[in-house]
Amino acid sequence: MSSLLTIENKLSLWQKLIIADINDVPYNSRQLLSSCCGIKLLLIKLLTKGCPNARRTRHLQILVLQRIIANMPTALYQYALTLVSTGQSATAMIQLNLTIIRGHLPSRALKAWLMLEGREGVAENENAALELVEEGARLGCHHCQGVMAWCYRYGYGIRLVNARQSLKLARESSGKGSRYGQYVLGLIYRYGEGGVAQDNAQALALYRLAAAQNFDAAQNKLGVMYYYGQGVVQDHAEALRLYQLAAIQGHPQALFYVAECHELGHGVPKNKAEAICWYRRAVAAGCRYAAAIKLVELCG
Repeated sequence: MSSLLTIENKLSLWQKLIIADINDVPYNSRQLLSSCCGIKLLLIKLLTKGCPNARRTRHLQILVLQRIIANMPTALYQYALTLVSTGQSATAMIQLNLTIIRGHLPSRALKAWLMLEGREGVAENENAALELVEEGARLGCHHCQGVMAWCYRYGYGIRLVNARQSLKLARESSGKGSRYGQYVLGLIYRYGEGGVAQDNAQALALYRLAAAQNFDAAQNKLGVMYYYGQGVVQDHAEALRLYQLAAIQGHPQALFYVAECHELGHGVPKNKAEAICWYRRAVAAGCRYAAAIKLVELCG
């Protein structure tokens, strides 16, 4: 293994290997050695360069491939997060499916969230989303707990809303650093649900924690609080900035709010054409009713 540790730029090589291996099959390390992926084999040879004999080289090659396979779900999940952050949710779903079948639990939470919230190119399915996070939560995923808290709060995929169960799950998930749990717990404090007192300061603190993890729903809600001056000094420019962060990711409501800011001239000069463009994007992302009404009003 010493050769693996002394290769120059090994981290860059690992990254290239993982990318090269994303769409390759089969995933058995010994079979991969005899595959036709020339780029992959070249990178493996670089990583195992300097081995004293052929038998040792082959042993190291197998170890390299095993490590690639072990790291692949995390690499794909990070790639999916990047896709979501740039509004490519439909493509992200493809990567999430690959990670889920390899047992990656946080991917269940992200996929379920996209299915619950609605995104352009992603079919909404409450029951399938709940099934994903129920299994993930059973296996100990705190991100799945956070999405389950959202389901219990709104009754997604379940018969009845259960505010207390939502609070319990949100607290557990938030306490472990999940952005989903932080966001839902922020909502609970914002509106005083599940037996807790309404507390804007707590809501703001929790929204900010989730927003710092680039969570679009939290960025959107934080924008609302700045827009209306709820618990903070009213600031339309800051509200627009937060809306835009969420809108880049395809958040339907944030897209609507960005359009509204352009229509009304809040935080930005009035611009009817720009507002129409954003309202159309909001419709495509799933905010159909409210945005469609606005388009009728503006387009005549």
